[in-house]
Amino acid sequence: MIERCKKHGEVSVWIVCRHVAAGNADTIIFSENQDALCFECAGNFKDLNESDVMGMCEECLKDFTAKLMIDSKTFANLKDRVVGIEHLKGKRNYTPESDKTV
Repeated sequence: MIERCKKHGEVSVWIVCRHVAAGNADTIIFSENQDALCFECAGNFKDLNESDVMGMCEECLKDFTAKLMIDSKTFANLKDRVVGIEHLKGKRNYTPESDKTV
């Protein structure tokens, strides 16, 4: 789904839980279905209703994920805070060989 973000213009939109959308999630799990939930919501995803989820600009989601990664400080902490990031990168024809920043 494509929508307009005030900051990034025309963008792809992900379905996220309200914690991720508000930027106060400590963790994030990405899926191949273009959704991202905090660990708490991912564990209770069957109980989520439409007031618990919303659309979020893919670029804003990347910004939030980068902040989580920076705040992790260690690789061990990062693995506990960000899961499935390859799905976020995968939306832009990502291949591991093309990512020279890792």
